[in-house]
Amino acid sequence: MTTRKILVVILALLALVSPAVAKNHKKTPGTIVNWKDVPAPVQATIRTSAGAGKVKEVEKVTAANGVVFYCAEVKGTDGQWTKIYVTDTGVLMKTEPDNARNKRKHKPLFG
Repeated sequence: MTTRKILVVILALLALVSPAVAKNHKKTPGTIVNWKDVPAPVQATIRTSAGAGKVKEVEKVTAANGVVFYCAEVKGTDGQWTKIYVTDTGVLMKTEPDNARNKRKHKPLFG
């Protein structure tokens, strides 16, 4: 791994633990991005991580420390929702189930 890649991974991890995205703080506001405006390396990582799931929404977020990352909401073929976090250079930060959406008793009519 090159020094630059290591630095990107460290910055990405710092973004996850920064107060701006910590669970005990308010969510950092992001911007919904059209798929065509998502950088190609980010698209490739999201597609790989989503597998057969369908990407429903991508949000571009800038953390308090200036790190830019993308959060994709994916609906799997089993109906379960997953969030995929990717740096602006296409490095996978993490994937996690969207527990709030998966535990809803009443599913939305659309989405």
